[in-house]
Amino acid sequence: MTSYLPGELATLVTDEGVVVSTPDRLAEVAALRERDLEAPTVVEVLSRGDLRALPEFAAVRLDGTEARILVRGGLVVRVDGFAVDGRDATMWTEATATLSPGAVVEVAPLGAPAAGPELPLAGGVVRSAGVTWRPVLCGTSAPVPAAAPTPPPPPAAPAAPHAPASEYTVVRGSQRPAVPPPAGPDAPTTPPPSAPPSAPPSAPPPAWQPTGTVDPSPEHDGRTITPAQLQALRAAAAPGAAPHGTPPGAPPSAPPPTLRLPSVPVRPSVALALSTGRVVPVRRRVLIGRSPRIQQVGGSQNLPALVTVDDPYVSSTHLEVSADGGRVTVTDMSTNGTLLARQGRVPVPLDRGVVTEVALGDVLTLSKGLTATVVPAPDEV
Repeated sequence: MTSYLPGELATLVTDEGVVVSTPDRLAEVAALRERDLEAPTVVEVLSRGDLRALPEFAAVRLDGTEARILVRGGLVVRVDGFAVDGRDATMWTEATATLSPGAVVEVAPLGAPAAGPELPLAGGVVRSAGVTWRPVLCGTSAPVPAAAPTPPPPPAAPAAPHAPASEYTVVRGSQRPAVPPPAGPDAPTTPPPSAPPSAPPSAPPPAWQPTGTVDPSPEHDGRTITPAQLQALRAAAAPGAAPHGTPPGAPPSAPPPTLRLPSVPVRPSVALALSTGRVVPVRRRVLIGRSPRIQQVGGSQNLPALVTVDDPYVSSTHLEVSADGGRVTVTDMSTNGTLLARQGRVPVPLDRGVVTEVALGDVLTLSKGLTATVVPAPDEV
């Protein structure tokens, strides 16, 4: 049973998760009841569309048997001894915790626990000083009385030895067909063996090796493929597709072998070396300005990196830098403009709002005291 302590924090409890925020965000927290609790949705609703107005908050969303956690400010989330708080985060702290059946999730302010009676809560919006949530994991339900024990079945005859599997496979529920007894006077009297139980997962073959490590960055999931690989996959999966050069009416050939694509970690190829001494890797999008603001959020993987600079001649959101594979582009979004200088050429101003491709060594001048040079990404990123 979910319970809470009466208080002032705006609190939402649903089957999907929990959201706790400051008292002035009660209307926004209530609006999340009709929305999903994905990270971009929670951030957009609680910030009212302006990340500079994002309040302290904690959000926990159930994802299978895992809890997706976001915390900002003086709140803490505890999951069976695992604690996450947002005191030292510039924007918010994000973490994942594996839940076991019966796990307890606590969301409360940092410091001494509040005193008072705990009240039960089935779900909805309340004002609290902390909430204790007991999620129901997928495939589980409330505990039921144990059934009377049944006698164990007679042991089955051992299965005949078989050759090792050629792939790392899992067989579930397969049964061996019944074998008729041989005819004749010399036939043995032993009854045929009963069906063996489901086979356990076979061990991987000796030549099997794990795929490459996945980039720890949340912007990549390790499954990126090239256009050529995608075309090969579509050709291999096309039903009834005959190989090139097969004469009409010829019987179909054996299906082509399965194309296995290794998981290749994706790392930034370029970075911005600011004249302040800071080096910013460009993974996907970077916004530079005095107080950069996100205009559109299409998912947590599309959230740009925000680079704040202290320069009165730099606009609030001055420059956007994007990387797509080996192509790097910049877009001027400022009032005072941005100069692009290439080796051996006279600096030229960027057209405001126009995407311009840049290369290694190009220098972008945002003001008299701030430049950004396109350089290779550091190896340690």
